[in-house]
Amino acid sequence: MGRTVLIAILILAASHSSIGQNAHPSSTAFHWLLSSKDATLFERVKTAFADELKPDDPEKVKPVVAQEYKWISRVGVFETSALVLIGERETRTSTYGNYFVAFNYDLKSGEKASLTSFNKGFMEWKFKKLIRFDSSRAPDIVFTHPSCTECEADYLLSSFRLDSTEAKWKVRMWSEKSTEILIGSDYSVGNEEDSKDDCLSKFADFNGDGFGDLAVRCLAITEQAKILEDTTTIYTIQHGQPQVLTVKDRQQLATIRDELCVDAKKSKLCPSK
Repeated sequence: MGRTVLIAILILAASHSSIGQNAHPSSTAFHWLLSSKDATLFERVKTAFADELKPDDPEKVKPVVAQEYKWISRVGVFETSALVLIGERETRTSTYGNYFVAFNYDLKSGEKASLTSFNKGFMEWKFKKLIRFDSSRAPDIVFTHPSCTECEADYLLSSFRLDSTEAKWKVRMWSEKSTEILIGSDYSVGNEEDSKDDCLSKFADFNGDGFGDLAVRCLAITEQAKILEDTTTIYTIQHGQPQVLTVKDRQQLATIRDELCVDAKKSKLCPSK
């Protein structure tokens, strides 16, 4: 059997598999800090990131717009490794989209490490769920974010993972250069016709290894409903390495696409919905 054949055999059990944050009892060790309940530790984090929370100096960040208002948006903790997410916007009352940068913070040593380079953070960061892609001690922190705001955006999914060897949070890589998975887009200008990516995605154990995978189906479709491309892809981790598998087999495609439509909202990808 090829490695993708198992997808069709095991897909029917996928929706019943226990994955994500309930896959192993140890995953409950990860938790988000609450400023009211964990006030002492939360204040310690704020103090440690006092410099990062200072308003931008407009002269130093040119031509990027200075962000005057910054705040600790989220702090996720696993043992002594904290994932710190800082939100930024132009002013406190700005209605333009919020921008987020991320850091690993070692609660034991006090060491900080940025997970996002300058001007390479996340617009409108939104937590999605905790998921276990492999046997790491902590689950991935999965989130979504658009490529931009007030533009023809791509809608993207990424995750933070804990590097067990270094005990540090990092952005998970799905290829040598990419940390992002496309899960939709707005209409954009093409060579011949304007088109968008209309996608469905779902987490489940699609290959039967007891851990979570991500299936994504995308239609590249024009405003006149002409389908330019129809792809189905499985994102999985095998032996510690990311695998991006394009599904070609018709039976596998049908089974996966049926699973994607279970409990899905109204979509062109699910005709009966």
